[in-house]
Amino acid sequence: MMNGIELTNMKLKITTFPRIHVTLIGMNNDGYRINGGIGFSISSPALNSYFEESESIEIVDLRFVKFTTPESDKLKSTLTNSKNEFKLKKSIRCTIKGETLPHYGLGTNTAIYLSCLEALFIVNNFQYDKSTIVSLSNRGGTSGIGTNTYFDGGFVFDVGIDKQNQLLHPSSIGNRNGKIPLVLHMCKLPEWQIGICIPNIPNKSEQEEIDFFNTRCPIEKSSVESILYEAVYGVTSSILESNYVVFCQSVNAIQLTKWKNLERSLYGSELYNLECKIKSFGADCVGMSSLGPMLFFMGQNLNEIISNINKKFPASICYTASFNNQGRVVSYD
Repeated sequence: MMNGIELTNMKLKITTFPRIHVTLIGMNNDGYRINGGIGFSISSPALNSYFEESESIEIVDLRFVKFTTPESDKLKSTLTNSKNEFKLKKSIRCTIKGETLPHYGLGTNTAIYLSCLEALFIVNNFQYDKSTIVSLSNRGGTSGIGTNTYFDGGFVFDVGIDKQNQLLHPSSIGNRNGKIPLVLHMCKLPEWQIGICIPNIPNKSEQEEIDFFNTRCPIEKSSVESILYEAVYGVTSSILESNYVVFCQSVNAIQLTKWKNLERSLYGSELYNLECKIKSFGADCVGMSSLGPMLFFMGQNLNEIISNINKKFPASICYTASFNNQGRVVSYD
């Protein structure tokens, strides 16, 4: 059992942390495996979800940027199906608070799905494990970065799943019939600071993500090999050795690989201009997380870089975070 505390009259609180998804890897159809990726957890902005027993499944989204009605209905359906499958007696009301924006590259939806499912089992005092929660969520079928950092924080390198007639598609529809990406390596992160920039650029909806995968996949195997080189010899190795210089070089190189460049091209010159400006302000590397448009960057003076970004791009949201080695926090109010 993941959590042995039974909820009585107290309100359950689950605090989750964002993740950076550096890149997907195996976006080709002529190899041993498909998908996989590298990524890591960061400290902020944290998302707080509050749960209490309810007559029916309810989602109360108090964020500035909320779930759309179809997204909320999809989550409620997932919870209802899980409740029925395990014959759970109690329903939950989830109240979501925080500044973590959906569909910007922070892994917000995955964190909410996992926390809601975990809360459902806790409220019902029903034994569960990590694999049960992940399987029920139908998240993480493309890459298991967010599902693993939810529980453990840190850095994750997974190699996707055995191909076997599976399709290339985004995590939001990543139901792999029980298959989950194979984690090749997980480890603690160095004590590094990181800059986050959420640009004033419209994000992509879940349907736009699906359409992107349908039109851009697959890519050629040689391009995947270039991504894999940076994932292994670049980012993963530099994390293990706390080699800041190689980490930054590899993040920059990844932006020029076939798949990540396709993702970045979704936002055109506006995103490229912002990236160039951030580098001109002193950043040693700039990367786009997942399908964006959120950018992450490293530099020797993050506060100065952020100050310059705010002056040049006042509509953007910029802040400093740290690499995070902590998984979700379950507590009671």
